[in-house]
Amino acid sequence: MTPPRAPALLVALALLGACGGGAATTARSATPPAAGTRATGEGRPPLAVVERDGDASGAIAVAVTTEGIAPERGALVGVALAALVEGRLAARGIADASVVGGWDGWRLRALVASASEARGLLDAVRAAMLTPVAAGEPALATVARKVAALSHRPLADRALVEVARCTGEAFGLPDDAAPTAEELERWRRAAHGLGRVALATAGTASLADAAAATLARGPVWPKGSPVATPPWPTADARAVVYDASGELPPGGARIVLTARTASPERAVAAAPVLGAPRGPLASRLAALDAPARVRSVVATAHVDGGCLAETIDLAPRDLATDPARRIATAAALARQETAVQVADTTAPADLGRELATRAADPREAAERAAWWTLAGRRAGGGDALALSLTVGVAAAKDATAPTSGPQADAIRAEIDRATIAWHAPVVEARTHVERGQGEAWVLLASTCGTAPEADGDAGSGAEVATAAAAQASGGSDVRVEPFVAVDGIGVLAHGPARPGEPPQAHARRIADAAARAFAADALDPRYLDEGRAALLARSAETPARLLGALGVAVAPGHPTWVDPLGTTFGLASSTDDAVALRASAIRAGPLRVAVLADADAAEADAAVRAVDRWIARRPGEARVCPPSATPSAPRPGTYAVELPAGASSEALIAAPLPSGDDAAQTAAAWIAAMLDGPEGLLAHALGAPPAGGDAPGGPLARSSSAAVVGAPRGPALVVRLVSSDESLDDAVAQTRALLDRLRQGAIREQDRARAAGALARAALADSLDPRARTIDLWRGRASSPAPSIEALRAFAASALRDDGLVIVAARPPRPEPPRRPVQGREPGAKSPNASAKSRDRDQGSAR
Repeated sequence: MTPPRAPALLVALALLGACGGGAATTARSATPPAAGTRATGEGRPPLAVVERDGDASGAIAVAVTTEGIAPERGALVGVALAALVEGRLAARGIADASVVGGWDGWRLRALVASASEARGLLDAVRAAMLTPVAAGEPALATVARKVAALSHRPLADRALVEVARCTGEAFGLPDDAAPTAEELERWRRAAHGLGRVALATAGTASLADAAAATLARGPVWPKGSPVATPPWPTADARAVVYDASGELPPGGARIVLTARTASPERAVAAAPVLGAPRGPLASRLAALDAPARVRSVVATAHVDGGCLAETIDLAPRDLATDPARRIATAAALARQETAVQVADTTAPADLGRELATRAADPREAAERAAWWTLAGRRAGGGDALALSLTVGVAAAKDATAPTSGPQADAIRAEIDRATIAWHAPVVEARTHVERGQGEAWVLLASTCGTAPEADGDAGSGAEVATAAAAQASGGSDVRVEPFVAVDGIGVLAHGPARPGEPPQAHARRIADAAARAFAADALDPRYLDEGRAALLARSAETPARLLGALGVAVAPGHPTWVDPLGTTFGLASSTDDAVALRASAIRAGPLRVAVLADADAAEADAAVRAVDRWIARRPGEARVCPPSATPSAPRPGTYAVELPAGASSEALIAAPLPSGDDAAQTAAAWIAAMLDGPEGLLAHALGAPPAGGDAPGGPLARSSSAAVVGAPRGPALVVRLVSSDESLDDAVAQTRALLDRLRQGAIREQDRARAAGALARAALADSLDPRARTIDLWRGRASSPAPSIEALRAFAASALRDDGLVIVAARPPRPEPPRRPVQGREPGAKSPNASAKSRDRDQGSAR
C-alpha cells in the first residue's frame, strides 16, 4: 500500500525512489530563488510565495500543525481535521482540492487557473477551517469514513510511535475510537488559528497579490493553542524491542533509527548522504558479518526541528547464528554513522525555500513553501542530536512463542556493548603535521603484512591492495595507490584540498577514500581481475622470476616473505573467493594508519577518526595476526631460471640474514652501500676480465647493484648482476671472491665513509618525498646508529660465508654442441645420456 503524503516534508526514500519532492541538497543556487512572502495584515496567517511562470495553472496550499494537540490520539487529530475541511469544501462544490492528514498536522493543495479562482478557494478554505463543528453536519460523514480508513492502517506496534512522529505518516492506534463532534471542535479551535496555520502560492505575481488581498480583506483569524512540543528521547534511553512477526519474514529483523536535530535544515540536508545506495552508511552495513540493507531514509521538517528516520533490514539467513549480537552491531554502526554525517552536514538556512523552488509541480512547490513556513528550530537546541533505536524481530518459523522478554533484554545488552565497541578506536594511529604542504597523505595497512601467505597463495595480499586502490581511485579526485611490503599490506591515499575546503573536511575525504575501499567495501571482481593480470604480468618478468626463486630458497614455503608481490604459481592459483577471504582476514586483524597532515593536529585527528569508523568491530574481539608457520632455515645453493632466447643473463647472490635482528639488517645495509654505486666495491671488482682469461676487455657485468630485501621476515643482503651469458659465471665468481675478502676483514675505513655518504644521500632523497615520509611514519622505526668498522667486520665474518650463499642464475638456453654418431647406431639417433643435464658443483643446486 502506498502511504498517504505525510504532513512533514518527505525528502528522501533511499533505494525506493524519491517521494514527496526528491532528495535535498545543500548547494545554493546561482541566483536567489524566486520565493518570499506577501503581507496579509495583522491577525492573518502568513503567506509564502513561490513566483514562477510557465505552469498551465498556479497552486495554493495550506499547512496546519497539530503538534501537541491530543498527542495520545496520534494521527487521528490531523486525519479528522483534514477530513472535516475536505467534506466542507466538497459541500461547496470544491472537489479537486487534495487534503491529507498525518501524525502531526494536515495539508491542502489545489490548482487555481485565475485570480478569481484563488479568491474563491481561499474564502472557502477559511470558512471550512473557522466554522465551528455542528453535530450532524454533512462533513462528519467524511470524517467517519477517513477515520475508519485510518483504523485499517494500524501502527504495527506502539513501540513505533516515535518513528511515526518522526516521519509524520498517518497510522492508526489500536482501539482508537472515532472523535465525537465536541472532541473534533476542541481540536479545530486549537489547531485552526494563528501560530499553527500557513498558506502559500506558486505561480505568477498576480496570483500571489490576489491571495494576499483576499486574506487581508477577510476577518481576523483567532489564535491557535500554543505549540507544546514533546521532549526529545534522552541520551541514555535504551532501544525499544518489539515483536515484528507478520511484518517481516520469519527470523528477520528491522532496525529503525530516529535522529532529532535542532534545525530542520540539517536533518533534510543529511538525508541524501545517509540514504545513498553507495553511501557510507549502506557500504558499512553491507560489509558486516550479517550484511544489513538500508530500506529507506526519510527526513522531515517539524515545528521543533528536524527528524531523520532510517529503516534497516537484516535477512533471516544472516541471523541464523548469534542474532542478538549481529542486530546490535548493525544498530550501533547506524547510530555512529548517523551522528557523524549529521555533525558533518552544513545546510543553508533557506533550504526550505530552495526545495520549494525546485519542485516540478506548482502544487508541490506551494505545499513545501507552506509547510516550511511552519517549520522551526528547537528552542535552546544548539547543534544537539537525539538518537533513538527501535528494533523489530520476527519469530522464526519453528519458534513456539513471539519475541520474548529475555530475547529483547539480550538485544538491548548487545547494543550497549556494541555501542561501546564502536566508540572505542581500534586502529593504531601515527600522525605528523607538516604545515604548508600541498597534499594530505593517509596510509592504512595491515601490520601482519605477508606473514600468513604461503606458496599456494603467494601474492593474495598484493591482490587485495591492488584491487582496493583501483576501486578507491575510480571516479575520485583522491589518488590511491597500493602499499605492498613484507611488513604491511594496504593503500596509500593523497590529494590536495578542493577550493575552499576546510582542512578537516579535506582529511576526512582522503581518509574515507582509503578506508572505505580497503576496510569496508566488497572488492569489485573487475578490479580483482585487472590487478591479478597486472601482478601476473610482472611476475613473468626476469627480475621478478629471480626474486621469486630467491624467496623459495631464503624463506622456504613463504616466497612473499622476500618478494611481497607474489609468484606466478601463487597468483595463477588465486580465485576471487580466496582473495575475498584474504581481505576479510586482513580487515579483522590489526590495522595501523599514518597521517601526514598539511594544516594542523585537528586535521590529522579528523583523518584518524574517519578511518576508524570504517573498520568493523565486534564487542570483546582481539585483533591479532593469523598464526604463521615457523620460518624454515634458508637453503643455500645455486638455482637456475631459464630465460627466453636473446635475453640478458642475470644472477642474484644473496646472504640470508636472521629475521628480526635489526643490528644485522643495519650492518647489511651498510655493506650494501659499500658494494653499490659507480665507485663501489662491486664496480671495481667487476671492472676487468679475470687475470689470464680469454674474455674480451671491459667490465664483467653490464650493471650491478646491492640492497637488503625481504626485511623483516625473509631478510637477505642481495647482489644483482646483469651480464652477457659468456661473462656471467666469471662475474659471479668475482663477486663471491669479493664477499669472501670482506668476510676475512677487508673492510676499510674509506669504504665505511663512502657507505655513510651514500646512505645520507638516500636518506635525504627519502626526506624530500612525502610518500617515503608517510611510509616511514607508518613503520615508526627510529634511525639506527652508524655501526663501527669493528661491528661491520664482525657481521661480514658471520654472514658472508660462501657455503651459506644463495645464488640464482637466469640465462637463455645454451645451444647444444653438435652430436657425434655413436658406433653401432644410426646417424642422428640419441644417446641414452644425451638429454641428461649437468649439475652444478655446489651442493643443493637446482636447475
